[in-house]
Amino acid sequence: MYRHLLLLAVLISAGGCADSAPPCPFTGAAHTAPSAGCFAASSQGLLLVQAFNGKLSPPGGSSESGESARCTAFRETWEETGLHLQPGKLLQVFDTGFHLYRCESDRESREIDPPPRFEVRAVFYLPADRFDDYEWRFPDQQLILKNLLLKFAVDLSD
Repeated sequence: MYRHLLLLAVLISAGGCADSAPPCPFTGAAHTAPSAGCFAASSQGLLLVQAFNGKLSPPGGSSESGESARCTAFRETWEETGLHLQPGKLLQVFDTGFHLYRCESDRESREIDPPPRFEVRAVFYLPADRFDDYEWRFPDQQLILKNLLLKFAVDLSD
């Protein structure tokens, strides 16, 4: 019993991740931000992460010391989804300081398959018409994300 508790404590203190993130492929100007993430849209909707408390947000999180915002978006998205998404254009800076980048799959990206962690309940694509069916981590971001997704859908149809 004690051994199991010790193992759990070690995993939690290590962030609960058995794998380390792949190296950041971004080599441009290293703009920093307190946190960053990815806006990844497909025909299925917007890629979202559901935390254990049930609340939704785009994949992303806190920057590490000296890490560029795009590298944060890449690393955090991989940690939460298992996807290799390349951060491109900065779409939005929220009042929390969170930088949201438009992200595209790269050749390393496969299916959603997050490494073992203790922060993510589910990862899925959600269409804009289902956004109101869920509770959001930052409720003020829901409408902004919905409008960005709808704009992206219009851009795809052009």
